[in-house]
Order: sequence, then C-alpha cells, then structure tokens
Amino acid sequence: MAQTVLSSDTAPWKELTEQLPGVLSVEFVTDGAAVREVHVLSDQSRSPKQIVRDIQSALLARFRLELDHRIISVAQIPCRPAVVQRRLICDRLELSSGRSGVDVTVSLRIGDVCHWGTAHSDLSSASRSRAIAQATTDAINQFLTAGCRFCLDELRQVPIGSQIAALVGLRLEQAGKTEALLGACYLGEDPNFSVALATLDGVNRRILTLAFAREEGAPS
Repeated sequence: MAQTVLSSDTAPWKELTEQLPGVLSVEFVTDGAAVREVHVLSDQSRSPKQIVRDIQSALLARFRLELDHRIISVAQIPCRPAVVQRRLICDRLELSSGRSGVDVTVSLRIGDVCHWGTAHSDLSSASRSRAIAQATTDAINQFLTAGCRFCLDELRQVPIGSQIAALVGLRLEQAGKTEALLGACYLGEDPNFSVALATLDGVNRRILTLAFAREEGAPS
C-alpha cells in the first residue's frame, strides 16, 4: 500500500530514522509523491515490531508522515555493541530567546551517557545557527578525554539542486595533530535541528576511534 505524502525528498526522513535505537540504515522507495516501501537494516537489540512502531511514531511526529506498517520491512543482523554504542544521538535542542540574544542547549546521548552543550548568540539567524553547531560541538567534547577535542570552524547553508543543505566544517585536535572534518544535512522542516545533525554527521564516523573520558554511568 502506497502512502501519499507532500514531498518525495527522503533525506530528512532517513536522517531521523537512522537515529532511532537499533536502526543501522534505512532506504525509502518512493514513486512520485508516494512511499511504496521502507527497507530497514537493524541490529538485534530490539524486536522488528518495536522498530516499526518507532519509525511510524517518529515520522508522524516530526514530518506528519503516516506510514502503514505493512510497507516497512526490517532485516536484522547480529549486534555490534562497539559500533552502536559510539553513535551520538541528539536527544534535545532547546532555544531560549531574550533581549540579549539566544541561549542554545543541546543534549547528546550514547547509550545511557548524556551530556549537555551550551552556547549564546545574538538574535540573527546566522548567529543562532552557528551557536547550535557550537553547542553541539561542546556536548561532543564532554564525552572525550583531555587533549582530544573538536572545534567548530565554519557553518554554511548552500543550495544543492532544489534543496538547501547545512555544511559544518570541524577540526579534530589531538596529540598535537589537526584533522579537518565535514558534516552535512539537508535542511528539513526544522532547520535548527538539521544544523545539529550536520554537526554530528561530521564526527560520528570518526568518533569510533577516539578515547572516551567516561564510557558509562554518567547521569542522563
């Protein structure tokens, strides 16, 4: 059964779905403005029914995209805890505006470990977006050992085809060496959240090899 939607751009759906617990990757098969199939690869940490319900709830809540469970297929492979554990997930993004500007708070989680990052900006849109990327970077660094940190270099929003994408330039500093990294995410219905996702995109593959200050037991 095809699901009729307002947009055939699947990138924001994919970004959100791949943050759900147990989901390793997902592909949406569309036909014009209809979703025909959703193919999910997951680990075995959750049952297929739980994963399908999570996908339905997340897409409905964020994008008002209602999917029939019958078009969602889930293939599972054995758990790889080291990989899944080290995937940073953005739990919460909070913006508080006042006369002096905007205060940004970003909450990131890996398993049961959660850290908060903060930043402040003026009231301009560009400054607010940069503050979101900075707060995300600040939260990331709290997971890492001393002497290893990510720094925000630049944030740009660029047109790619008919879409706008957030590009976040970062650098990793450790052991006296510097490594340049780039994260990207199409701007969805929530451009602020997309900036945080673009920042995470720049570090999630690299962070697998880094030493953490604390693997577990931090308060959530």
